[in-house]
Amino acid sequence: MVSVCHTKGLEIDVVFNAKKSTLFVVGKMCDVGIGCLQIGGNYISLCTQMKYLGIHFRLDYNLDYDLDYAVRKFYTSANSICNHFQFSSEISKLFLLETYCLPLISYSCEALNYNNKQLNRLNVCWNNAYRKIFRMNVWKSAKELQLLCERLDFKHIYNLKKLLFLYKLVRINNSVVKACYDMFSHSVEFTLLCYSFDIALDSCSEVDIRSKGFSAFNHIVYSR
Repeated sequence: MVSVCHTKGLEIDVVFNAKKSTLFVVGKMCDVGIGCLQIGGNYISLCTQMKYLGIHFRLDYNLDYDLDYAVRKFYTSANSICNHFQFSSEISKLFLLETYCLPLISYSCEALNYNNKQLNRLNVCWNNAYRKIFRMNVWKSAKELQLLCERLDFKHIYNLKKLLFLYKLVRINNSVVKACYDMFSHSVEFTLLCYSFDIALDSCSEVDIRSKGFSAFNHIVYSR
């Protein structure tokens, strides 16, 4: 197949660069040695990590996301902002972190399915940012502070982004997109997502989704 792509590419003046191509294996055979592939007489390297559309994947039995890179960039950026703007108000620093740091760990999260361990790790990152800004001890919860600032913790940001993404998805006039949405709407994840916000996605507005998100977070904070 690779040889066919190379041959056809030459016919239309498209050259595949082996140095910019990687071989990435996912599934039950991921730890089994495979033969080397060549394209245009050059070998394609086998890698254990891959960056695609800004998302870092790693070799595993299931398609898994590597959060180490995003977490490192988040802490580096957050520390840099807090150090350079140490005499600014807390709300100003929070705004800067929301603008420049939060997207580093929330990028494309609406299209990804994080497990509980990954979600907790990203939630800790965002909570630590609040502790850094407001000089809180590491053992203190940041939820009450987030609620007073009219913000959400990362878990609710993640769920809210997913619901808003699905809300826009179902309103796209495209049969393929609607078919994908219909399949996902019968999944357990979709049911739990709507249940957590107590919302029916087909009969609500974007304002309702945001309002329900804050209501759900408010309920968690004050029910502790």
